[in-house]
Amino acid sequence: MENGFCYRLDLVVRLVDTTAGSPVTQRQVRFLLNDREVSFFPKSAGIYVLINAGQKEGSLSVAVRGYLKTAVDIRYEEGKGRYPEVYVELIPERPRYGICNFTDISGNLPGISSIAAVCLTKPFATALSYHAGKRQIKLLRAKELEEKAYALIHAQEETFEEFRVLPGKNKLLLRLEDPLETELRPEEEISRIVRGLTDEAGNYLLRLRGDGRGMQYLVRYVVKDRIRFEKVAVDVADGKENGRWQDGDDGSDGSKLSMRVWDNTLHAAGDVADDLYGGR
Repeated sequence: MENGFCYRLDLVVRLVDTTAGSPVTQRQVRFLLNDREVSFFPKSAGIYVLINAGQKEGSLSVAVRGYLKTAVDIRYEEGKGRYPEVYVELIPERPRYGICNFTDISGNLPGISSIAAVCLTKPFATALSYHAGKRQIKLLRAKELEEKAYALIHAQEETFEEFRVLPGKNKLLLRLEDPLETELRPEEEISRIVRGLTDEAGNYLLRLRGDGRGMQYLVRYVVKDRIRFEKVAVDVADGKENGRWQDGDDGSDGSKLSMRVWDNTLHAAGDVADDLYGGR
């Protein structure tokens, strides 16, 4: 355009605190695409845009003050929206001093490839029905659903299925990218997903946030392509958060996950899990 300015929107990145679902408002952010620093422009709370840099695929590493470093893969051919957009779900660092209401599930389990959880006591929506042909979930009630992916909780089986949603204007109707693989029963709950980190050495970290009143989570983890689920309670005793496996198994036999509870009795020593994933 003559005497005008043209720009191309190459990528939109949304930074989300995975433990709370809230935008990351910290402005000390560094982006590296394939180990080369790139400049994103802040657009609004937790949203950054890459303009006129070319659509380059690869690994995008994000470092934010107060959060563990996280990397996501950029694949433009997978984008289904009107512009390329990725969610980067960040785990907050454990504070050295002061109040901390996190329960950590962390350790080493050879072959683990992913770990995530849903909160059973604070669902975001209640499903009414599912239309398989239209790939639509009709909701009975719902909070604002602003994330790309959610989980349908099957309480009887103590499992959940993750699904991705397409943009829509009707708060009580979800359009899915892909069909559900499991049956939806009326009044099953839908919850947001808390994501953890794993690496090739088998280290894992899932950080769960308590609310001071007691919460229940359902943890999903994959080990050598086998999907497993475990329930965990983040309870309150003597004014402190305490995590425990609800089936009474503490994972000490090495076949399950290990739990570390960080309550409001803190020490200045660095956290091993945070050190593994680039904290501090």
